[in-house]
Amino acid sequence: MGSFEKGDRGARILKIQTLLQGNPRGLTTGEIARRTGVNPRTTYRDIKALEAMNVPVYEEAGRIAIDPNYFIAPVKFTLREAMALLMGVRLMSRHSDEADPDVADAFTKLAAVLPTPVAEYVHATVRQMAARPPNPVYSRVLQTVALGWAGRKVVRIWYPSADHAVKPRLIEPYFLEPSLIGHSSYVVARDRGLGEMRTFKLERITRAEPMTETYAIPADFDINSYLSGAWGIYHSGEPVEVRLRFFPPAAGRVKESTWHPSQKLSDGPKGSVNLTVTVTGTVEITPWILGWGDAVEVIAPKELRKKIAEAGAKMAARNKG
Repeated sequence: MGSFEKGDRGARILKIQTLLQGNPRGLTTGEIARRTGVNPRTTYRDIKALEAMNVPVYEEAGRIAIDPNYFIAPVKFTLREAMALLMGVRLMSRHSDEADPDVADAFTKLAAVLPTPVAEYVHATVRQMAARPPNPVYSRVLQTVALGWAGRKVVRIWYPSADHAVKPRLIEPYFLEPSLIGHSSYVVARDRGLGEMRTFKLERITRAEPMTETYAIPADFDINSYLSGAWGIYHSGEPVEVRLRFFPPAAGRVKESTWHPSQKLSDGPKGSVNLTVTVTGTVEITPWILGWGDAVEVIAPKELRKKIAEAGAKMAARNKG
């Protein structure tokens, strides 16, 4: 096959990636060297460079391979589908507050198969996101956890506990879920040490490494059902019925959206609207309620009503004068 001059290292590394992508069972270092026209020592350095680019290269039984879950087959989109994807890109832009090279690369590749008018907006969004400060630790953690989930491989993470001590845990990733609250992302996983399901914030994971052990996600597990009781992402606590009353003009805004799968709406006095939801814990719904200011009243439960009242009093005192 074709060979490359010394100055063509970038093209040679791209060639290696293409070769490995086309050979799921992997190639030996000697085979790669012959295909690229260099010696095995140079090939070894090129493979290390590929790893430094966050391409999940691994060696097994003397053969170099790329994790098969790293690539997804290309597709074409209709204009309506492209517009739907553009909306998703824009939402991702608003969700993320850091530069992520994987996200930028993914959107750039997506733009290549989108109609030109839509692609231009995707490129503009990528440029905007690229100007944000990078977080390489988060990028590595996300890739490791995502590949573990895709390949059903256990992942060891270092995560702060209740006493703020960072400790290693073995987790079985079941799903990755973004949250608009705090511009954060989470992994829903089974904690092997506890033998229970837990939700881990990816931004709090200081380190993640893949393990060789495999696991199976129960056939009856459904992420939508699992999170149906949560207001946002946290699935903790006993179900509690929260009853709220919204006053005009907020009442009209509340009627326009579905805020939770369990919600029930009813008309209240003087143009107000009552919203009832059943959620597992009130930690996440509390800041949402506070965001409505004096346009909302907590009817039940009493504990939440008291909590909102105390927070309102503190806000009034802090902003007085």
